[in-house]
Amino acid sequence: MSQFKLLSKSIAMTVIALVVSTSAMAHDPKLHAKKDQMNCEKMQKNMQMMQKMDHSKMDMKDPAMKAMMANMGKMKQMYQKNCVTNDSKS
Repeated sequence: MSQFKLLSKSIAMTVIALVVSTSAMAHDPKLHAKKDQMNCEKMQKNMQMMQKMDHSKMDMKDPAMKAMMANMGKMKQMYQKNCVTNDSKS
């Protein structure tokens, strides 16, 4: 008799665990992007800082420099897409 109770408790716990694990709350994926993206002010400051740098003193064959320049290009695209409004483009 005790084995039957143990088995039924195990089955009940398994069913509860399956119900809880499969009932995830759905939400908008855009909520995750806000954590990863820099805000517009920080992007603008970083772009201004990069424009002030003397690019003639940089070794463009350096892998770190290549990565930084690629990151800067992505940042400019993100800034144009998310921060520049139609009113400020003119």
